[in-house]
Amino acid sequence: MKTVIVLAILLGIGLIILEYKREQNLKKMILSFGLLTLLLSLGIVGNMMRAIAPLFITHWVALIAGYLGLLIYLLRERFIWYLSLAPVATLLFYLVLSWLGNEHV
Repeated sequence: MKTVIVLAILLGIGLIILEYKREQNLKKMILSFGLLTLLLSLGIVGNMMRAIAPLFITHWVALIAGYLGLLIYLLRERFIWYLSLAPVATLLFYLVLSWLGNEHV
């Protein structure tokens, strides 16, 4: 599994560099690297959700969807913003659950 994750990251970086060399579009390259960095950081931060297994699996599915959204943006130049924000929604849902679970009423 770790190998697949590393290869997916390297594939994303390679596609970003390849698209930049072909199109010379600096804005697209910066946005793509930012989106890839966001997805990587959300994947790292999402490990705190392991206590709630269904939400953790949902978060990983959302990360995969976000990565596919990045690939669609790179290859077809169509930015699907809600795929990129799906992992953020799962993290916010986890934070709300944690906040409500710590209420001692």
